Amino acid sequence: MTREEKKMIRFRIIKLLDQCEGCQYRQKVHSSINVCPSCPIGQEIQSLGKKLGGCRRIEQMESYRRWTTQEEQFLLRNLHMKRRDLAEKLGRSYKSIKKKINDLRKRGLIHDAS
Repeated sequence: MTREEKKMIRFRIIKLLDQCEGCQYRQKVHSSINVCPSCPIGQEIQSLGKKLGGCRRIEQMESYRRWTTQEEQFLLRNLHMKRRDLAEKLGRSYKSIKKKINDLRKRGLIHDAS
């Protein structure tokens, strides 16, 4: 999507927000504005927001998967491996592996400088 297309979407959102100015479901908290997802204006705003990439956080939450005890044990037994190899073996991201190792270190399960 081009910058110009994104700009036009933002202008459309601003116009829609002006239309629902008096709506009882519209709430403004600090710099955030919440609109009713049930009304047509709110639905269009949400749709336009998704086009701008506003659902990235939701996608991240949907892709989140809890660590199992077996995965943690595998990680603890194989700290000698490269982080990228651990990520590949466990089907997780490199960043996820680093975060879990830091978490295990904070919990006192890792004592060395791995």
